[in-house]
Amino acid sequence: MHVRHHLGSSILATVILGLAVASAMISRVEAAPFPGTKTSWHGFDRYQFPVDGKTVSVVVPRTAAPGRPWVWHGEFFGHKPEPDIELLKRGFHIVYLRVPDLFGSPTAVAHWNACYRELTSKYRLAKKVALVGLSRGGLYCYNWAAENPDCVACIYGDAPVCDFKSWPGGWGAGQGSRTEWKKLLQAYGFRSDEEAKAYPGNPVDRLEPLARAGVPLLHIYGEADKVVPWQENTAVVAQRYRKLGGSITLIAKPGVGHHPHGLVDVRPIVDFIVRHALPSAERQSPKRLDAAGRVAAELEPSRLVVYKTVAQGELFLHVFEPSDWKPSDRRPCFLVFHGGGWTGGQPRRMYPFADHFACKGMVAISAQYRLRNPRKGTTVFDCVKDARSAMRFVRSHAASLGIDPDKIIVSGASAGGHLAAGVALFDGIDDPSDSLKVPTTPAALVLYFPVIDTSARGYGQAKIGDRWQELSPVHHVRKGVPPTILFQGTADTVTPPSGARAFHQAMLESGNRCELVMHEGGKHGYLMFRRDLLDETLRRTDSFLKSVGLMP
Repeated sequence: MHVRHHLGSSILATVILGLAVASAMISRVEAAPFPGTKTSWHGFDRYQFPVDGKTVSVVVPRTAAPGRPWVWHGEFFGHKPEPDIELLKRGFHIVYLRVPDLFGSPTAVAHWNACYRELTSKYRLAKKVALVGLSRGGLYCYNWAAENPDCVACIYGDAPVCDFKSWPGGWGAGQGSRTEWKKLLQAYGFRSDEEAKAYPGNPVDRLEPLARAGVPLLHIYGEADKVVPWQENTAVVAQRYRKLGGSITLIAKPGVGHHPHGLVDVRPIVDFIVRHALPSAERQSPKRLDAAGRVAAELEPSRLVVYKTVAQGELFLHVFEPSDWKPSDRRPCFLVFHGGGWTGGQPRRMYPFADHFACKGMVAISAQYRLRNPRKGTTVFDCVKDARSAMRFVRSHAASLGIDPDKIIVSGASAGGHLAAGVALFDGIDDPSDSLKVPTTPAALVLYFPVIDTSARGYGQAKIGDRWQELSPVHHVRKGVPPTILFQGTADTVTPPSGARAFHQAMLESGNRCELVMHEGGKHGYLMFRRDLLDETLRRTDSFLKSVGLMP
């Protein structure tokens, strides 16, 4: 019996394996080869062929990712191609259906429906597609998505038109285009301007199906856009989508108009599409998270704002706004920098702090900065310059951020605590492009287990080099440093408690207010590891800020 059972199991396993192999072979056979004209697009094969009487272009990856994910462009395919090139490298197909001058009308949606059916059935592309809408391409993407929400993995809009009354209509703050408006009237079959203006089918009016289907959105826009004003398009989508319970990420580019589209560093775009359009089994598994990491994983900022562009790309402020925030507010601001020894880490690490203070009524910001990279020539001095640039940006854009420029609290953890202290102390370590007329002195400092002494007794001398003393907070204490609270573990062997005590003593001797909170037995980063310690630290921070008049 045992032998018979063993043989039966073996036969069954062989049959199952054979069926799996056969299924995989059938799946591969079912994905027909793309027909039509074959050309090269940025080193990848591109096929053009007719579907429903229109021309579709499909750019093929060298190796398709499992599930055959794809990106579908509304309009202007080929403009700013860097995200597409990176996605092709990751196994995505890139698709564009040429239906110009239809402005996402029902006729355009019908052509898209036919194209979708053929690409997903005959060519076996994924059932859920990532949509990309640049400018007027937003009309195509959103109008098709509203009718097919379960077919959409995510939508990336770049200065997208979300209400044709704004563009090409020009019935709001935008300049509009009479020529394009006439084409739109014809495409939709409107008999008059009044009929078009009363139309209830613009993207801003059709968000509920997308929110119900849980479709995530990403919008990148220029705050100075006079062609497709973001206030009439992206802002309306964001407000309504969030009210419906939908998720939208906003990336603002201050001072930028309708052009240029995209970002210098395309990683935020690519990461967004990969995260939502690639099967979860193909994405990297997240590492095990501590208490702060688990909290951060569930949080998203209200928007990202570009505060500076460097050779490596844009640097962002991750802005958390209170639920009742208005641009006309003058709220206190909590600006915080992440740690990581100046060589690692990311703004998300400090999301729990930003979210906490946003819930308390502040505008809270977790800032990105360049990371030290000797190969690229980026130093700790560059990290400090970025932190001081961030402070100047926040202060000079106080009106649009809805903050009081005289109530900016600067904070940070570990190396981020060093940068926070540097905002207040390191005069002269400035980016040449900064306006030195904008002061960097904050209203208060909140430092969590900071790098406070960069001498051989502390941390950082090897990374900074011979000029370490220029970037050692304990060596720059003077009269007039803002009120400070510093949290430190007694068992910290990375940033030793001796440095925190020396800084505290120097602050008091200089006539400054400084509170030192020592946690007995706490190792480096102790307050990030346990939720009770994190909550206790935030409560203690609240009390300190209340005592100096900075809590709302």
